[in-house]
Amino acid sequence: MRCDEVRPRLDAYIDGELGEAERALLRDHLAGCPECGPEAAALERQRDDIRRSAPIYRAPEALRSRIRGALRDEAATSALATRAAPGWLAYAASILLAVAVGSGGTLLITGERQEDAVAGELIDSHLRSLLGSHLTDVASSDQHTVKPWFAGKSAVSPPAVDLAGEGFPLVGARLDVIGGKPVPALVYRRREHVINLFVLPASRGELSTTLTRHGYTLRHWNEGDLGFWTTSDAAPSELAEFERVFRAATQG
Repeated sequence: MRCDEVRPRLDAYIDGELGEAERALLRDHLAGCPECGPEAAALERQRDDIRRSAPIYRAPEALRSRIRGALRDEAATSALATRAAPGWLAYAASILLAVAVGSGGTLLITGERQEDAVAGELIDSHLRSLLGSHLTDVASSDQHTVKPWFAGKSAVSPPAVDLAGEGFPLVGARLDVIGGKPVPALVYRRREHVINLFVLPASRGELSTTLTRHGYTLRHWNEGDLGFWTTSDAAPSELAEFERVFRAATQG
């Protein structure tokens, strides 16, 4: 792996969020790279210092119960899909998103299973951002700070706009990993709710405008060659309003 491929993945590597195959590639690179190796070591020291000095909070029981229920539902759904479909078809469905994003092309989504794959990836990323310490890589409401930060880090350049005047303040942004590729995520708030807005290449084919999975809502739309996926535990009507004001701000 090259340094420009490794650096966007360092946070996920340090937090143990990568699969073993990808983790092994990064570990090999870090062992021999005089630049990335020390950078990873510094991040590990910083993580350990934070763990030693920061107070530990237990997640509320309601949140813990919701996560356990979501995991049970996901396991049951996966088991049913595996029994109902030939092995190669189930495997193809599971890697659809990775192939589509990894190719740098557009997403071709047809059928409930593929839509579920997209929803699962994005909800997982949303949950990781809430439960870990990686909500933002750059914490700022200034679009002139957030947008340039993504330069050279991902294949798409997200339009970062602060919508505080409409009740959706921009908190910051981060680089997430979807399908094994770095994907921009803009982070907004709606009162006590966090809204993650993922920016991917525009998709083709029939997709539901709004999806609900395990208590979380996802909303999708395209603008030109960019596809936007927003997810939150806010009400569907609030995400629809977020889309309206975001599109008005970026298309105006």
